[in-house]
Amino acid sequence: MRVLVIGAGAMGSALTVPLKDNGVEVSIYGTEYDVELLKLIEKGEKHPRIGVSLDAKIFYPDQLHQALKQADLILFAVSTEGVIPMFKKIEDDIDGKPMITIAKGLLEVGNEILTIPEFIAKEAPEMDKKVVAITGPSIAREVASKAPTRVVFSAKDEELARSIADLFETDYYRITTSTDLIGTELTSALKNIYSIGIAWTRGYEERKRSELKQNVEMSNLKGVIATMAITEIANFVEAVGGKKETAYGLSGFGDLIATFRGGRNGMLGELLGKGYSAKDAFEELQKRGVGVVEGYVNAKRAHKLLETLKNQGKIEKEFPLLQGIYDVLYEEKDVEDILERII
Repeated sequence: MRVLVIGAGAMGSALTVPLKDNGVEVSIYGTEYDVELLKLIEKGEKHPRIGVSLDAKIFYPDQLHQALKQADLILFAVSTEGVIPMFKKIEDDIDGKPMITIAKGLLEVGNEILTIPEFIAKEAPEMDKKVVAITGPSIAREVASKAPTRVVFSAKDEELARSIADLFETDYYRITTSTDLIGTELTSALKNIYSIGIAWTRGYEERKRSELKQNVEMSNLKGVIATMAITEIANFVEAVGGKKETAYGLSGFGDLIATFRGGRNGMLGELLGKGYSAKDAFEELQKRGVGVVEGYVNAKRAHKLLETLKNQGKIEKEFPLLQGIYDVLYEEKDVEDILERII
């Protein structure tokens, strides 16, 4: 089996480690943004984002057709915003090969909000049952260093999910399979948004300590916001036809825990909790060299999807936390005002 990783970022590169441990032939194709990384990998130097060297054949940006021709399985490892342009580049060369997706986000296509597998199936209907999505608590550096990890491989075709999982599974990288593709994918996109809201509490705690000049802890608030988050995610998943219990598993609760304690979404949420406006928070993150915060764009798309579902009569429940996150990010509301409103 020959696996082609499209994109030389952290997670795609990290996943070459369990594949190689299982004797799978791996190659990495990089875009024009990955050229310097590709050179490092080719020299045997450590990948700067995951701290390990990789054993993989390298394909440069002008070798896309050649790379695809030699592959049996495609690991689609571009960012959410890179999914549409890159898929349009490769779709004529896929030739019915199964595809694994790892980006966690929602796409806006025309007037529709779609998960990544939904977009792929809409663009290439023959791929509908050939997409496997990886979700769950999975930090790239930990995967690369062989720290204990368990994730979910989801597909409409359960046999496909299991057969591909067998290529990756090791004693440190464990895999559960699921056929709830819409549930795992939506849950993974939503957790980026809700991790911003949960991280508010860290910043707000610090803000009140400074204002009151005394040690203030907000464990109660953290518990309330976390509970609201997972409840709203479960209700959202159910509204689009997924399984509610998916939200309480690895793709939802598990990934939420891994995300809000760190990462870019958590950093944004903490700054907002301290009283930063969204504009000022992004300026601060830029100073720190922090890149794209996927929860920001996804919040707008999830809000639009929620309004569509309400208009279609598919959902009647309220989503005060999601609305609050949207209001802070896009309507210039202050976190303190939102907390007073929703608690």
